[in-house]
Parts: sequence; structure tokens; C-alpha cells
Amino acid sequence: MDASTSVPSTSDAPAVTAGDRRSLARWVTASLVLVLVATFLFSLTSGATDTSATRVLWALATNADETITVVERVVLLDIRLPRAVLGTLIGASLAVSGAVMQGLFRNPLADPGIVGVSAGAGLGAVSFIVLGSGALAPIASFFGIYHVPFAAFFGGLVTTLLLYRVSTRQGRTSVATMLLAGIALGALAGAFTGLLVFWADDQQLRDLTF
Repeated sequence: MDASTSVPSTSDAPAVTAGDRRSLARWVTASLVLVLVATFLFSLTSGATDTSATRVLWALATNADETITVVERVVLLDIRLPRAVLGTLIGASLAVSGAVMQGLFRNPLADPGIVGVSAGAGLGAVSFIVLGSGALAPIASFFGIYHVPFAAFFGGLVTTLLLYRVSTRQGRTSVATMLLAGIALGALAGAFTGLLVFWADDQQLRDLTF
């Protein structure tokens, strides 16, 4: 072989691949941001009424409030805009949670159902739906109409803390133990949920369904 002949280094391949992946990630991120903006605007312009979001927003921006009706203002600012913002925030939270879960287990198929977090949140919600007018009535009255979402949040939080406590020994957390313990906690929470469903009356069963 001629000494002047250059042989490509094998160390260059990962760098090129990593660069390609970063470029692809930037393009995908930009595309998803555009889709998010388009979806957000579509949510503002779609609904049961023919309220024009563009006209209402322009009237508010130019201080021409007299050109829009009270119904149009309520539909856009009190119904559609909060719905779009809340949907965006919830979607972002789910995306971050999913990325953390997949990174923790190093598996793109990992989800909160595997480690029992979803089952724990469901148990919390079902507990307050079934027992909210009985044993848990003081707590339900304290949180008001938001007692079921708070119950679901705390149910998932307690399950996560318990899962972490079970899978951690001497400051080291075992992913395998966490997975097995999560399956067991999910089955236990599912059993308690089934018991509460058995105790529920007709109205509570309707609430559980919807």
C-alpha cells in the first residue's frame, strides 16, 4: 500500500453519526414547534361558535373592544384560550415525564404504567370518588371541586416515593428492583381499586366511568 494513501479513521464515523443525529434532532424539534403553534392557533379558531379569533385578538391588541361582543370575548378568552394553554402545558409535562422514564430504564417503551405510578394515581382518584362523601369527606371538602385531581396527584406521588424507598439500598437505586417493585405496586393498587369499585354505588360508578 502506498504511504500517501489515506485510510479513513474509524474514530471519524461516530462523530459524523452524532452530527447527523444532532442535525436531525434540530429539524425534528423545529418541525414539532411549528406543529404546536399551528395546533394552538387551530384550537383558538375552532369550536361550536363561529367566533373569529383573529378579529378578537386584533380588537384587543388595538384597544377596539367595542367591535367585539361579550359572547366573542367570553368564548375566546374564558373558554378557548385556557383550554389551549392547559392542553399545551399538560402535553409538555407528559413529554418530559416520558423522556425521564425512558432515560431511567433505558427503554423507549417505558411508561408510568410499568412502575405502578398510573395505578397509584388511579387508586387515589377512585378513593376520593367512592369515599369522598364518607370517610374522606373532610379532605374532599377542603380541596373542593379539585379533590379528585389532587387525589390522583398524591396517589402517584406516594407510589413513586414508596417505589424509590423499596428499590434503594445503601444510597444505590437498582433499576431492576424498581421495575419488579413497580409491577407489584401496580398490581396491589389495582386490587384496591377493584375493591373500591365493588363498593361503589350507581352514581359513583358513573363518575368512575366518565
